[in-house]
Parts: sequence; structure tokens; C-alpha cells
Amino acid sequence: FYSASPTIRAAEAFTIGGTVDAVHAETVFAETLGESEGVPGQRFTVARPPVIPDDEPFVVEVSDGDGWQEWTEVDAFGASGPDDRHVVLDRTAGEVSFGPAIRQPDGGLRRYGALPPTGAQLRVRRYRTGGGRQGNVARGALSVLRSSVPYIASVDNREAAAGGVDGETVDSAKMRGPVQLRAQDRAVTAHDYEMIARQASPSAARVRCLPAGDGAESGGVRVLVVPEVAADEGERLRFEQLVPSADMLATIAGNLDRRRLIGARLVVEPPYYQGVTVVARLVARLGVPAARLQADALAALYAYLNPLRGGPDAMGWPFGRPVHAGEVIGVLHRLPGTEMVEELRLFPADPLTGLRGDPVTRIDLDRYALVFSYEHQVRVDEG
Repeated sequence: FYSASPTIRAAEAFTIGGTVDAVHAETVFAETLGESEGVPGQRFTVARPPVIPDDEPFVVEVSDGDGWQEWTEVDAFGASGPDDRHVVLDRTAGEVSFGPAIRQPDGGLRRYGALPPTGAQLRVRRYRTGGGRQGNVARGALSVLRSSVPYIASVDNREAAAGGVDGETVDSAKMRGPVQLRAQDRAVTAHDYEMIARQASPSAARVRCLPAGDGAESGGVRVLVVPEVAADEGERLRFEQLVPSADMLATIAGNLDRRRLIGARLVVEPPYYQGVTVVARLVARLGVPAARLQADALAALYAYLNPLRGGPDAMGWPFGRPVHAGEVIGVLHRLPGTEMVEELRLFPADPLTGLRGDPVTRIDLDRYALVFSYEHQVRVDEG
């Protein structure tokens, strides 16, 4: 059983031995917004933002004494007349706005959208709320049926829920705005490709644009995509989690294809992952349990040699950056319980076959590659 949400109020689905795509959301019905003051430009906020897209339109109902009138959502009030029952919805903030009144050059006022009468009660017919990273529950976290199913004794999500992302922050919008204005929705520079790819698929954790080749292969663009995933234990990732879905790649490729320059060849794919195995022997400080230091050391290795959140700045391992034995020794030496790093070896590893190469002090990565932690081994001697 797999669900992208631990709480789905509107509908439930299940399957045996397979997966189900669902949305981390709950449906709210007939929520009261408040009372109209009879003035233009009124704003109300739903109780549980954000409001996520739904199959049904967003409708605000206004009481008129004999029943309820429907006010429908529009993108903007620019084309709304004074009798049009329209509202604008800020989905991230959950704010519902009624049309304003704008002073015209001749001194008169023009209303953009109808005005709810004074004292009218306002309510939202229904909306869906939820989304975000909190819906990305780890593998094995769901184990309780919301309702009984004949012949089913237990359930389990075999894979972690993925794809949930939080709304864009103000700081992110400030950085994106100037780039988007300069690019004018066209993919020309590497930053343009990366920005459009992220907009096409917000669930992509990392996007990197590089030239597709040299010499006869030059002139192309390669866009590397790393999906957002939830680690099963600490920062331990499984290799299959880092492979973006075909739908994600197709969505990004389709958006970029419509915006690329004529003649520019485009490839959208996952990066190459260079497996790295660390074999280390540590000496614990006096009084520090060996088992605890071993667990801390393994956690530090998986966190540092991590394509999503590793590296020197904890922002994801940089593309093409080599792995040095000296920096890995530094990671282990900084642990509070480490007295000494007696021995450390690096092995290049194939994350698909599990085959390891000869021990080295440096593992070089191709410019299209990221590091992947594969089966680290740590032995701890008592101090």
C-alpha cells in the first residue's frame, strides 16, 4: 500500500502489491469567511491555507436573503465588470479578494467586480488544503487502515511518499524575479534552463544545466535532474530513489522544448552517480561507547557524501567535485567521541552491481556526476 498522504479525508484508495498516486490534502466544506461590509476591495482569509488546485472550481457563496449566490474565481479583475460576481484567490496565503473600485481620469469610480451587499454572509463551498514536505512520509510510516477492508489485516507503504514541496518563499521569489524578467520565458543561458525546469517540476530537488558535449557534439544542452526524496534512515538514500520518474523528465523536457532556441539540442536526464564506499577504523575517546561512535560516524558519512544535502556547505554535493580521503578524515575527526582516525580508505563503487574498485586517496567525478554513499563500514576501538 502506498499513499502520498497520511490523511486523505475526501477519498481513499488502496492496492495490493502496487502503488497509488494521491495528494497530501484534506477537503474543507462550507467554511464561513465572514460578513460583508459592503465596500469594494474586501479581503478574507480561509482558516487553513494553502489552497491547493482541485478538480472542482473554487466558489464563494454570498447570502442574498433568499439563498446563496455563486461568486467564481478569476485570475485578475482587469476584465471584470461592475455586475460580474468574481473573486481572486491567493492560494498560498489563502486570501479571497473581492473587486476594487478604481478612480478614473474623469473623476468617477469604476468597480471591477460586483459588490456583496452589507451584512451578507460569505462562505467557501469547498476547498482542498495541504501539500508541502510534510506529506513526504518515510517508507514504512503508514500502517493503519482508515477504514476496514475485508480480508486485509494490515497495510504498509513500501516506498516513501515523494513530490511534496513547500510554497515558494519571498527570498526565493526575489532571486527568481529578475532572472525571469531578463529571460522573458525563453531558455538561452544555463540559468534560464535551470529556472524553467524548476518551475515545470517543483519536486525536483536539484537541476543543473551543462553543455551536452564537445567538438562535433557541441551546441546541445544537457539538463540534469535530481528528485526530492525522503531518506529511510537519517541521510541514507537508496539508489533507486535518486532516479527521477519518466513523468518528471517528460514534463521538464516539454517545457524546455517550447522555450529553447531553434537548433539547440536538448537532453533531460538524471546525473551519473559515482558510488563511494568509506572503510574506516576509529579510536573512541575514554568513556564513549563504541556502538554510539560507530552510529555517529556512519550518520556523518552518509550526510556528508550526499547528493542532496551533503558537501562542504550542506547544500548538496557539487557536480563534478572529487572526493578526498583527507576531507573525509576531517569529517570523522570532528565527531565529539573521536579520539583518533587510525585508518581510512576510499573505494569507488558501482551502486547498481555493488562492485568495488581498488582503494584510493582521491575519487574523481565527471562534470555530469554526483557522489552516492554506498555501504560505508566503520570499526571503532575502545579508547
